[in-house]
Amino acid sequence: MFGHLEPGFWRIFRRELRQIKKRPRLAFMLLPYPLLLFALLCSIFYEGLPTALPVAIVDQDDSNVSRQISRMVDETPELEIVARLSNLTEAKRAISKGQVYGVVLIPNHTERDLLSGQRPEIVTFYNNQVLTIGGIVSRAANAAVGTFSVGVSIQVRKSKGQIAYEAMAAKNTIPLQRSPLFNPALDYTQFLLSAVMPAVLQIFICASAVMAFARDRHSKGHMSRLVRLGQTPIKSMLGKLAPYALAYLTTLLLADSILFVFFEIPFKGSLLLHVGYTVLFVFSCLSLGTFLALLAKDTLGSLGLVGILTAPAFAFAGISFPRMMMNDFSFVWGGAIPLTPYLQLRTDQVVRGAETWVSLPTLGWLLLLLCLFCGMSLLLLTKQAKTKDVSDPSSLERNL
Repeated sequence: MFGHLEPGFWRIFRRELRQIKKRPRLAFMLLPYPLLLFALLCSIFYEGLPTALPVAIVDQDDSNVSRQISRMVDETPELEIVARLSNLTEAKRAISKGQVYGVVLIPNHTERDLLSGQRPEIVTFYNNQVLTIGGIVSRAANAAVGTFSVGVSIQVRKSKGQIAYEAMAAKNTIPLQRSPLFNPALDYTQFLLSAVMPAVLQIFICASAVMAFARDRHSKGHMSRLVRLGQTPIKSMLGKLAPYALAYLTTLLLADSILFVFFEIPFKGSLLLHVGYTVLFVFSCLSLGTFLALLAKDTLGSLGLVGILTAPAFAFAGISFPRMMMNDFSFVWGGAIPLTPYLQLRTDQVVRGAETWVSLPTLGWLLLLLCLFCGMSLLLLTKQAKTKDVSDPSSLERNL
């Protein structure tokens, strides 16, 4: 189809396409498998926000007030009462078995204390080992009980002769207005799905680069033949990585199309900048994988380094835990992984709609990682190509 190609970028590019075609498992890993994984993640986060989480009620008061509190908790979209238990021993057992995520305890004399102006204590127990769900249960239960408490307090004050406005003012002496600036609906599709997919894809990208260079490293001609076919180390490396870059850029493009079109997640920033840092992210991951492939002595060792560096990368990226609160080791680890600046740029542009100049320092950080990994890879590739050329008599004769 292409005929004979002179040594250079396109010679290596076509050669790598043939190598991928010969290996169906590798071809499946480039596009179909990441998209299937993304479809699975979409099915998990489809609802956007967890609803109807199972909780239990321990109603020790058994009064009109306690039954009304139970109804308000059950009517909260996030919660659903699936059991009414008689004591806390049963409640603890239900939480331990995973039957419910939380328990609302309404103690004895709640109605009496509330109507007499006292403050009965309604307690919410929840499983905080599942941190996100535990937080939702606690927040929703407290909101339901708090709303009921405010309503009863106002009614008591009105019964004592205060007008409605005075009763409201007395209950809320200093009103608090909360205005979430970003992701106000706590939509986990926008918050987690758009971050988890690049985190998983980073592992695929680095592993693909490792396997691509491992083939040449263990071939008959070693790295010297690769560099001769590409003319220069940089042309050889770019030609070899280009098919993988195109495949993973297509994957990210399709994933973003699903997020912005199907899930209707609003895009608030610069589309041009979004495309730019996405390209930098893919090439940074490929360069990191290349560096690890040339650094380790065997393929398994390279893949092991990829797993060690990239598998926990999401925890160090600052999405679930703020980077400014991390220790020095975690901060440096996260800063050395391309995922961290990419997710920061993505959050700035997609969610916050930040001005372009605000994202320039982070863009420079991602570009610096690309130059660092690419530069170290080129140094190792050049060194190994020269070493193999000198150690292989047949290669020396061809060069002469």
